[in-house]
Amino acid sequence: MQHSKFAFLAGASALLFAVPAQAQDAASAPAAQETEARQGSAAALIDDIVVRARKKGAAERAQDVPIALTAVSGAQIEAMFAQDLTDVGMTMPNVRLDDGGAFPGVSNYTIRGMGFNSTIASVEPTVGTFVDGIYIGANLGGLQETLDLESVEVLRGPQGTLFGRNVTGGAVVMRSRRPEGEFGGIFRIGSGSGNRKVLAAGVEGPLSDTVAAKIFAQYSDYDGDWHNLTTGKRHGADETFAVRPMIRFRPSSAVDITVIGEYGKTDGDGVASRFIEDPAQLLYTQGIREPKGAENLSINFDGDTDIEWKQAVLDANVELGGGTLTSITGYRKVDYFSTGDTDGSQSETARAINKMSQHQFSSELRYAGKALDGKLDYTIGAYYFEQRMEQFYHVFFFGNSNQRSRGVLNHHTWSVFAQGDYEVVPGFFVTAGGRYTWEKKRAATGRTNECTVQLVCSLTDEGSTVWKNFAPKVGLSWKATDDVLVYASWTKGFRSGGYNIRTTGARFNPATPAAANESAGPYDQEVVKALEGGIKTEFLDGKARVNLAAFHNNYDGLQRTVNQGLVNFIANVAKATVNGVELETTFLPAPNLALTANVGYLDAKYKDYILPGTTTNLSGKQLIRAPKWTYTLAFTHDLDLGSGGVLTSRASLNYSGKTPANDPGNYFAAAYHLVDASLTWSPEGNSDFKLSAWVKNLTNEKYSLTATYVGTLFTNLYQAPPRRWGVEATYKF
Repeated sequence: MQHSKFAFLAGASALLFAVPAQAQDAASAPAAQETEARQGSAAALIDDIVVRARKKGAAERAQDVPIALTAVSGAQIEAMFAQDLTDVGMTMPNVRLDDGGAFPGVSNYTIRGMGFNSTIASVEPTVGTFVDGIYIGANLGGLQETLDLESVEVLRGPQGTLFGRNVTGGAVVMRSRRPEGEFGGIFRIGSGSGNRKVLAAGVEGPLSDTVAAKIFAQYSDYDGDWHNLTTGKRHGADETFAVRPMIRFRPSSAVDITVIGEYGKTDGDGVASRFIEDPAQLLYTQGIREPKGAENLSINFDGDTDIEWKQAVLDANVELGGGTLTSITGYRKVDYFSTGDTDGSQSETARAINKMSQHQFSSELRYAGKALDGKLDYTIGAYYFEQRMEQFYHVFFFGNSNQRSRGVLNHHTWSVFAQGDYEVVPGFFVTAGGRYTWEKKRAATGRTNECTVQLVCSLTDEGSTVWKNFAPKVGLSWKATDDVLVYASWTKGFRSGGYNIRTTGARFNPATPAAANESAGPYDQEVVKALEGGIKTEFLDGKARVNLAAFHNNYDGLQRTVNQGLVNFIANVAKATVNGVELETTFLPAPNLALTANVGYLDAKYKDYILPGTTTNLSGKQLIRAPKWTYTLAFTHDLDLGSGGVLTSRASLNYSGKTPANDPGNYFAAAYHLVDASLTWSPEGNSDFKLSAWVKNLTNEKYSLTATYVGTLFTNLYQAPPRRWGVEATYKF
């Protein structure tokens, strides 16, 4: 299998690098032909995308930003038929933007081997998610829909200076489309497998000479993609409604103020859990076997998931003193509930209930400008964030209440930051920056013997802790030509310390210090020091793009999931080193054909990790959710049918290597290949109407990155969707 994989990659690379002669011919084609090509879907894949990754006064071309990032436009997201960010992340090297596993609707993002395997609400993510400038504070209910987006920027590697805490792996930055003051809209309707129904509509226009408004709403409903062999019904039902209104006020060319609201609600089944055969475990000896086929499950309880969120953002930008003053204020509230079958079998072995409520407020004020005759381009700012969350957790084994908990966390943090790029000589820049962060957390918890079956719990104050951190960055970049950028940087990032508010095991008792107990914390910060270097190039008159990045990351105080019997919690137990390389290429060998090849390599290993309660040291072992190889190969082709219109075909192959699915490495998730494809037709002279058909996971691959190993009882994996397909019609006006 390994030989065929590399042969396939080599063949694809040979194909891609064989195109320069064709591309050179295309470069000398008449201007009219080039203009026509750039209006097609294929040519759009190499269009310049502007990003705001460095929080400057004006957006920048992604190719001009000296960090490893991948940006996709809203049009490209639509062309992928991405259902959510999981689909978007699969196209990027060393990036996985997956669901959390044990419960649906939990963001569990992993970049460059930095991910986690927990649904404890108080665990800070390794990858920060930012929507319209505000940080999403809870991973439960944090899986983001691709709802009317202008762009998604995925920044790989720690971003501690400009984005701050909880970006030891990277950052996902999403930006909604803003109204431009012209009347227009969109209508989309779709249907597909699993009795899938999708309806989306939006309209925008001017309210006055200075005020524009917009509203976009989306509704989806389906019965599920799996067959539950135990109940004879479909599993994975999901009904979601989301609406995003906004008003934009531009009284002058110097002032731009946007208010963005959002409301969403999801109702659906519980987790798609699959039993894994292990002859050493109890359920296997009782005759339980794994169902055959990626589309089949054998669970005795479908469960239920309900998520509701509300969000508001005020984004104000004022040109002041030759620079831009930006204020972003946000509020978000999430109510989350999910229950499901966690053993993945037809037996009544394990069920779990996870419930959380969280609300947050944040405010960022920054100024971006230039000084020293324009040689210094700088950003300075201050940030404040507060949140409160409460989580309830309940586990039943063999029909009996076994684990119960309730926890409350109050969290306040503020920071100040600055970063500047100084042009030493034309085209050569020195970057320096830093961020100072102060944060305080207080927690209270109730455990199994302190909670009734109805989850009425007596809470014990776990105290409070204050953490302080300084995250610096230094870098060099050289714009060798208009089409070549070379860069290198050293940076520090950190993941917040905290408390475990989902505690079910016994408390520590000084009278019996050797007895098993579960720590509520506090656990300390996780710190990363990272070296990165790369090159970004364009050639063949903009028809070819090759970006390469390499990195070396050292992690200290790594936060991992500690398993003690049937309970688990987070603690600082490991050190790790992550090295890797990322290659991203896009070529247009002809005006109507785009070829893409992205490859990621990871060497992500523990340096020191003694499993708690054992003498086993995982030093040298692979990190969880860190496949050694990932790659994407894709093509997009526009076929001119003359009076019959334009037919756009797209196909992609995504690969992810095997990876440990839990921290101790008891179970490995297998490598997988995913094939996606689509066809889109537009009538002659009317690109505003599109009729499409799409399929995901064409070969019906069974895959997952997350599993649960429960000692001698059972092992399960949380399965990703099997083959899905649909048809869709879109009209823009």
